[in-house]
Amino acid sequence: MATDRTEQSRRGQSAPKTTTKHPYAAIEHRVIDSPAFADLKPTAQALLVLLARQLTKDNNGHLQASFKWCNRFGIGSEHTLRTAIAELIAHGFIYRTRSHGANGAWARYAVTWLPIKQRDGLFLNNFVSCAWRDWAPTKKKSTPQKLLDCSGIKCSFTPEHPAETAGSRGAKTADYELIPCRAMKEPLLRAWINHPHTCRASQTPIRPRPKSKNGLLIQWREKLALSAKPNNRNEVH
Repeated sequence: MATDRTEQSRRGQSAPKTTTKHPYAAIEHRVIDSPAFADLKPTAQALLVLLARQLTKDNNGHLQASFKWCNRFGIGSEHTLRTAIAELIAHGFIYRTRSHGANGAWARYAVTWLPIKQRDGLFLNNFVSCAWRDWAPTKKKSTPQKLLDCSGIKCSFTPEHPAETAGSRGAKTADYELIPCRAMKEPLLRAWINHPHTCRASQTPIRPRPKSKNGLLIQWREKLALSAKPNNRNEVH
């Protein structure tokens, strides 16, 4: 009868280790659970996995992110790759240890949560270990407040002056609201004079309005009364 693990440990027997024969890319949980990782775009997160896939025991700082290699894993353009690299550097997940050379040599990178053992030929003056922990979100710029009119005065209500600056200027008297607009007065009168039979078909009575000081409303009502007289022309129905 086979003994369980507790019995094997009591007898001093070691339990068989379960290992995988295939290499894997490992990213620490604290890196994935960080707010900086959550702020990354999907392409930058995928690139970080591709960089972690290259890690061995002592090659941190010599990782590559060339377009020819990353294109095999779905990164479709060099612009997308450059944007993802810049985003990983800004969030503190990777550090460029060496720029690309004039002879076509690819740039080299290091992940910041692991130490760099082979430092020959690398530039590590500004390298910060676990720099992603110091990342802070940038404040988004708020859109300017929209104004109610073109006067440039913002709308503000106070108990003392409830509508002092609320929109454009108000009418001094009620007559300003009863006088028809000059831009609309002439077309309306022309329609009544040229087509009186069409306007008489409407059974809506004209509501009396108070006289205005400048007499424009009086002239308008007189012209409406003249157009309402019976027409001697034969109307074709």
